[in-house]
Amino acid sequence: MSKKKAILITEYLNPPYDEGIKKTVYNLFLELDQKYNLQIICRKGFQKDNIHITNSNKLFISKSIKSQIHKHQPEALIYFPFASATFAGYLRFFILSIFNKKAKNILFALQPKSLNFWQKFVIRFIKPKLALTPSPELHGFWNNMNISNLLTPLYTNLDNFTPLDNPSQKSELSKKYNIPLNSFIISHMGHLNEGRNLKSLIPLQKAGYQVVIVGSSSTPKDSVGPSSLKKELLQEGIIILDGYIERIEEIYQLSDAYIFPVIAKTGSIGMPLSIMEARACGIPVITTDFGSLKTFLDSDFGNIYYSLPEKFLGFIEQLKNDLSIDRLKTKVHQLNEKYLEIIHNTLN
Repeated sequence: MSKKKAILITEYLNPPYDEGIKKTVYNLFLELDQKYNLQIICRKGFQKDNIHITNSNKLFISKSIKSQIHKHQPEALIYFPFASATFAGYLRFFILSIFNKKAKNILFALQPKSLNFWQKFVIRFIKPKLALTPSPELHGFWNNMNISNLLTPLYTNLDNFTPLDNPSQKSELSKKYNIPLNSFIISHMGHLNEGRNLKSLIPLQKAGYQVVIVGSSSTPKDSVGPSSLKKELLQEGIIILDGYIERIEEIYQLSDAYIFPVIAKTGSIGMPLSIMEARACGIPVITTDFGSLKTFLDSDFGNIYYSLPEKFLGFIEQLKNDLSIDRLKTKVHQLNEKYLEIIHNTLN
């Protein structure tokens, strides 16, 4: 039986895959490439027969792209914009849909973006017929615009993100990354910018815990925070690892807790992958009530603590005292199954 034809169009498919958007599109590529007769169109990627690198204009208005779509004759097209649901993203998707009138066209966006009145007005005339997002805010906006859409969890690589076989390995990993031994390690993964609310972690460092922040080497230029932010965090004793770490799962595994202080709705993708990765490694999480976390994970069997940043310290003490909770029990596996079910049902 021949595989169904599909096209995935995105901006970047090139390594390293060290932040949420790049990981999500790469995980999507791996799944589609295995199950479908897939063609990729992107601005940057790697060498593979079905990956086509385009140098088109910003809106993807290109004879080459149109030709590739017509040549493949896909039954489904997915557009995955890296900038998420910007006005330009809707325009690109509309143009791609015109190139692919006979097939199902799907917009997959990870977070909302600010739109003014006239942009919202125009979107009503060029809106997608079908869309996917992990963001409750974007899900609600699309509902108000009468756009058929599904609130979708994201996929976690459970081959890489696993608990340590032996807790004693934590010390070895701490030595490997020059993290102080015998400290209570609180980690955070993400871009070093103001939107991540990273200054709220300083009181944890001052209270005697060791905060470790892992920045992405793929941080977009418009997401880079001021150098003063990094300097202030370092001066307080917070450890910052901002180079590429090949085995990022080891940072989770050496941690005693993972923390997510983001408040701004556009400060992260709608379902932060780092929280699911931490839970897959058996690490308890303290987080703000962000995105679709409560919808899909809730407390994750008592392993996720929801808090305002100013109350983080109290929840650190609470999780240290919750000794009866099974930290390895998690819903992440079920969310992977739900993600795959939604992706394939939508395409089929």
